[in-house]
Amino acid sequence: MRTFRLLPRAVALGLAAGARSSLGPGAPLWVDARGNTPRRCLIALAVAGEITMDKTPIVPERTKGPVLVQRSLGGAWGAALLARDLDGSIPLAAVAAALAAPVGAVAGVRWRAWWSQGRPAWMGGVIEDAAALALARFAVADHPHTLR
Repeated sequence: MRTFRLLPRAVALGLAAGARSSLGPGAPLWVDARGNTPRRCLIALAVAGEITMDKTPIVPERTKGPVLVQRSLGGAWGAALLARDLDGSIPLAAVAAALAAPVGAVAGVRWRAWWSQGRPAWMGGVIEDAAALALARFAVADHPHTLR
């Protein structure tokens, strides 16, 4: 795959991982698991679990320390899987996603802070989840296993 087609997808996957770390590897693993219902159920449970837990106050702040590193690594892992499946540059995709993940994390925190002014905070979280899922979907749109 040409770099100009892979890089936007890797960045989108990194942004999605910044918002929800499980989407980094989860999106490419989901399309790789086409036809494997038990595997897809596990991936869906992992993503749904993170989406649910993210709405609770017990989850550590995503823009600090190890949590931010985890999100960057998740984005890099997912982009590496994507690049492998699309015959692209694995190091380039992984670095692009790893650099985009902190941007996604900070943007998500700022979005929710802005949204929460006079509105229910959970609604901002749901909108952020939808944006993260859309970014992950865009990232795997050209995947050979994606249903059309």
